[in-house]
Amino acid sequence: PSLLELITQIKCSGNENNDVADMIEGRSGDFSFQELCENVFASPENLLSLHTSCPNGERGIFTNRDVQVNDVLLRIPLKSCIRDDKPPYWYTQTQPLSQQLDDENPHNYNPSDWATRLAASLIDLQLKASTKDDSIMGGKEQWLSMMPDPEYLRASLPIHWPEDILSNAKCTALEITIDASYFARADAISDISVGLQSVAAEEEDNELQDQLQGLDVKSLCNDALDLVQTRSCRVERLDGVQLCPPLRVLAPVFDFINHGSSRFTGEGSSNAYFGLEGGNDDGVNLLGSDECGGGSANELALVVRARRDINANDEVLIDYGDSARPAWRCLSSYGFVPNYRVSVPSEDDQADGDDDSVAEVFYDGGRYEVSTHTIPTELVETAYAAFIEEEEGAQAFATMGSQRDSDGDSEDVNILRPEVALRLAKRLSDTSFQLLIGPSGSDTSSQDEDTDEDANQRVDPELVAKNLASSLRWSQHQVLLACAVGLRDYAAAN
Repeated sequence: PSLLELITQIKCSGNENNDVADMIEGRSGDFSFQELCENVFASPENLLSLHTSCPNGERGIFTNRDVQVNDVLLRIPLKSCIRDDKPPYWYTQTQPLSQQLDDENPHNYNPSDWATRLAASLIDLQLKASTKDDSIMGGKEQWLSMMPDPEYLRASLPIHWPEDILSNAKCTALEITIDASYFARADAISDISVGLQSVAAEEEDNELQDQLQGLDVKSLCNDALDLVQTRSCRVERLDGVQLCPPLRVLAPVFDFINHGSSRFTGEGSSNAYFGLEGGNDDGVNLLGSDECGGGSANELALVVRARRDINANDEVLIDYGDSARPAWRCLSSYGFVPNYRVSVPSEDDQADGDDDSVAEVFYDGGRYEVSTHTIPTELVETAYAAFIEEEEGAQAFATMGSQRDSDGDSEDVNILRPEVALRLAKRLSDTSFQLLIGPSGSDTSSQDEDTDEDANQRVDPELVAKNLASSLRWSQHQVLLACAVGLRDYAAAN
């Protein structure tokens, strides 16, 4: 395998004792996966397996037998999940009274702080500060042991990237998003740290205080927030009953399912969907109780069902939603660049509004986003105005504008003339070429000659970030090139 594949395998493995062959075949991880399913009361039994797929080296969930449409692929009781509405005591008691949860006011908190509450619960589980009596503690501990290595997970998230690597991704939208995320991340770390340290300081002989000795609290919080960011999900009931506020969870086993878009069909598209099922039939207490035993018929559970027929040994894929599209947002949210279909679609595909893949382009000082088959009207208008000014003069453009106003029906005027389409195609092609030019002086081709063993020992996390930035540039390049081809075809046909 290439160096990039080895990096991905190591990052996704989360187990330093597995060698590369084990990671590729998934042999060593499958037994522990079946044991994990049993310990967290996942069902049906022996339907799914955890494997490392080739050639990309990513872990994923695969079916062991054929599955029909709407069949249950996975059922995880809600009690096996970490929920954002049940944060640990040490976090809630340091929050303002107006945001503290209690039985009488179960929704008396800020929904936007869900990531902080989940991270606090995850840290609480890691420190075993208040979960000694949890009946499925062993399963949750095993699940934590299968998490990705924190160092490589950190390297995959742009929020941790140095400025030079972030700028090398050449995506303004990504940079703006990351800049905004810094403040939210800092606030979350502060809230969790205050909760941990204040409770540990107030109580004598506190086990939490002992657990915190020698720990870097900031790194602990960052690692937990990274896991929440990349592995949590928002769940809704499949029967249409609305939860208010929405519930976010970290769900063992479920969190190993990879992303596939539901906006197109074929290889790499979503073949499953998920939601909450069960609970009280009368609609009261829809989030249910954690006191039910594992496998209770009416127990509220996170359920994954087949969107279509799935063959044995196929990977199960769910759509991560709007946070996974376009590619730059998926990288920002989950730490990977999706392998979306990037080509000029057929007319049937265009009707589906498939805009999973978009890229940015600057024109006359403005920033625009195009997809493989769509361009914003504002961009066409800007290009048309520039064309008229250059080819026919500013006076002709003013006359044309007054004529359009007097006609009262601008839709009759086709501003995407062949000349304008060719201008846009050239701009998109030029921009796509610039995206192929990486950081000056960077050349990792010689490293590909390392042996598997050497690469396994010498992989630099910084290289993970650089490769992801390069992958995003390549994704944007493909979108721009496909759109340019479509514009040239349009100009030739008109």
